[in-house]
Amino acid sequence: MVTCPLCNQPMEGVDPQDYGGFNDLYICGACQIEQAVYWDMGERVVLQNDDENQKR
Repeated sequence: MVTCPLCNQPMEGVDPQDYGGFNDLYICGACQIEQAVYWDMGERVVLQNDDENQKR
């Protein structure tokens, strides 16, 4: 199970087709933080969806 790095809640897997083929991309239902996990390298990348800047 993958947990959110901010609130420690379980994260849900995202359909890989929605985000350009990331197979291990998760989203937190509480914070809306996304996390890409690269299991082979042991690396996690936290992504923040910045909708306010995209609307401008």
